[in-house]
Amino acid sequence: MTATGVYIFPSQVYLDADVRQRCLDSRPMRLALDLASDTLAIDFRGVLRDGDEDQLNDPRFRRPLINLMGVVGYQQDVRRRDVQPVCVTGMSLGFISAAAAVGWVSLEDMVRMSHTMAAIEIDVFEGTDYVSVFFYNGDHEAVFRELRAHGVDHLLHLSGHVSSNQFLAACRTSDLDAMKPALMKAGALYKPIPFSYPGHCDLMDGVRKTFADEWHFNDPCRNLDIPLISHDARPYTSGAAITRLAVEQYTTILDWSGILRYIEGLGLDTHIVLEPSAFVVKSMQLDPECGIEPETGGVARVE
Repeated sequence: MTATGVYIFPSQVYLDADVRQRCLDSRPMRLALDLASDTLAIDFRGVLRDGDEDQLNDPRFRRPLINLMGVVGYQQDVRRRDVQPVCVTGMSLGFISAAAAVGWVSLEDMVRMSHTMAAIEIDVFEGTDYVSVFFYNGDHEAVFRELRAHGVDHLLHLSGHVSSNQFLAACRTSDLDAMKPALMKAGALYKPIPFSYPGHCDLMDGVRKTFADEWHFNDPCRNLDIPLISHDARPYTSGAAITRLAVEQYTTILDWSGILRYIEGLGLDTHIVLEPSAFVVKSMQLDPECGIEPETGGVARVE
């Protein structure tokens, strides 16, 4: 009997040597890389083969690459497994990958959109020392309560509820020392995410407006073939709604915890996290309230 499942698309992550080699070794990825190269006038294979760390993790390159890994991995995985995808979802950047994989836009428009978003964010935040920060071992309510008590809550901008003991937020790296006493009292540990800019918070209002003004589809957006569970933990198939949500997500706090609760309530047979999957899988495994046992899938290591 065919199993029911959800495909979960990854957020942007640091691109390491393993991801680099996996993309170069995958025949389907080579084709996708050439398509992206022609679309964006960037030599994707060349950057993967010869680029340094800064080139590889430049968001204008890294984000389209992760989008392509998600879509190609989805196509491969669906063929390999006896699984009927009931829905798809994605953490942050994975929202665009998930939508494109199930019919929203062409791959060309997907990589153009991701590249455009990154370029606008660089224009706004480069040189400001704003970054995304991953907080763990403490819930956001306790952390912000201590920050308020110390009079420094204005320094931190909540970006996403990852679970009951993990969240994402944005701040200046230069402000972390001022927040340390409150963070220590709340018992929260944290790690700035390298090569990242703020997302899903009030800092992004200007980026949101610029993107809404500048973006255009070369190909018409379409209704989705399979429902997408979006940032608000609700399912959508409307192409127009997905387009609106792509803009709104800039200033909407990501409810990843709510998405996982919604998916868990569907009672599906399997939950497949596509590569590069490490951050998403860890967020689920460290969540004491998450009953999902994720499987890893996507672009094959060996074909």
